[in-house]
Amino acid sequence: MRKIQFIFVLALTALIAVSCSENYLTQEPSGSTITEEQFYRMDNALEGLIKGAYPNLFINSDGHDYFAQRAIDMYGDLLCGDMALRTQNYGWFATDELMQTYGRRGYLWAYYYTFIRTCNKAINALEAKGLPQLEFKADTLTEEALYNGMYYAEVLTLRGWAYAGLSRFFVPVEAAETDLSVPIYTESDTRVDTVIGRPRATVSDLYLQIENDLDLAIQYFEAYSMCERDSKIEVNADVARITLAYSFLNKGEYANALKWAKEAINKGDVHLLPFDEVLTTGFNNVENKNWIWGEDVTVQNTTSLASFFGQCDIYSYSYASAGDVKGIDQILYDAIPAWDVRKGWWNNYASSGAKDADDFKYAPDGKFYSATSKKLQGDRDWLSDNIYMRWELAYLIAAEAAARANDLGEAQTHLLAITDLRVLPEQADAYNTWKMGIISQDDWLAAIKYNWRVELWGEGYGLQTFRRYQEKVSLGENHLSSNKKDNSINPAAANMARYFTFELPSGELYYNPYLRESNEDTQNLKKKTVGIYEL
Repeated sequence: MRKIQFIFVLALTALIAVSCSENYLTQEPSGSTITEEQFYRMDNALEGLIKGAYPNLFINSDGHDYFAQRAIDMYGDLLCGDMALRTQNYGWFATDELMQTYGRRGYLWAYYYTFIRTCNKAINALEAKGLPQLEFKADTLTEEALYNGMYYAEVLTLRGWAYAGLSRFFVPVEAAETDLSVPIYTESDTRVDTVIGRPRATVSDLYLQIENDLDLAIQYFEAYSMCERDSKIEVNADVARITLAYSFLNKGEYANALKWAKEAINKGDVHLLPFDEVLTTGFNNVENKNWIWGEDVTVQNTTSLASFFGQCDIYSYSYASAGDVKGIDQILYDAIPAWDVRKGWWNNYASSGAKDADDFKYAPDGKFYSATSKKLQGDRDWLSDNIYMRWELAYLIAAEAAARANDLGEAQTHLLAITDLRVLPEQADAYNTWKMGIISQDDWLAAIKYNWRVELWGEGYGLQTFRRYQEKVSLGENHLSSNKKDNSINPAAANMARYFTFELPSGELYYNPYLRESNEDTQNLKKKTVGIYEL
């Protein structure tokens, strides 16, 4: 595959300008200014657009708590209480811990719609060359045509993933199909320069967009499977299938969630994190076999302090090492049974006997830690990799979807595939007792919920798990004192259909003409809220 430097991609994109009058500009490139149509027809335009999309997953935009996907993962985990911030010496992420996430809405909105716009532009570039075929004879297509098929699968996956991300923050978990969600922009909207807004789509139309994009992406990945991705930063069929399964789970269509999760497991090169690596990987290396999607952090692309490890790893020069520990909630930590090796993901330095041990209680110093140092603040290079998806996610989706459909055999198969690899050998009897106590549907759902919160802690699934289960969560005492004073988050005390659903950003309500006159959204602007519904 032809390589293209991200710097060149960004510079090339910046040169695009649309002609105001054909009387003054020629129809072919003759200098540094070209039309958008001419850009789409350039040989490297498509590859440039797609390769240029991926840095949005990790670039730092403003401040040390705006470092793209891994920062968004932290927003949700802090908001639901699974991740706890005990002090705010520097202030980063304090608003999320305090449930004052009003300012996050605009960032989330811009983040996902940036991906959507880039994908739409890439589809336009493909259309200019002719959309790839689903049925073909490989020996009749050029190398460029073959890679275009894979590129099409990538952009459809990214667009479906972005709309699914919006749904998890801006759509209530129990929304009716006819309720309004977020605007949908497709490639046809992106082609028209005069489009400056779209009305809010129904929830049904939003999920249909997600499902159509991801389903078609999977078909193209399968048809063009002879083209392999360059690295794990690029999405593939596994990412598309698991994203689709997760969307169906959050939507409440459990049969489809189970179908796509099982298809991912059956067709993918599956690796689960083995027992002897649970406490040794540091979740810092994209080459880990159970990672499906992730970023290789290098000296060229590191965002230094403005990164997950710059916020959470006490062995990196970080805010966590300087006192702002983002640790596991105390009650959740205490609930981890003696048989579970994952308890070693937290609280190790605090148990070391060091005189400053109490400063680092509940830190994730056994799950997320530097690849180069196990000394406080020892790593000042910030080269630990970023994880976006791993195989354990597919198994948890399958387990929950099966349990909610009361298919307890399937739920057991997929949950125990993970937990069987998390048992301390000397605690085998305690583990067997735990398994024998899981009998009813409610028992299985509780066990699966526990594993969502522990297995994927710090990976961005806590908030959606809380929204989906709609159950009271008791919290420990290692949160900021002004937060969650009753030590619980209780959705039963609120209208869960709106609880922890973000309002639309005020900028969108002001500048999108389709929303500007909406009575509902205008009233939301006047509410003295922290940026989430708490009706």
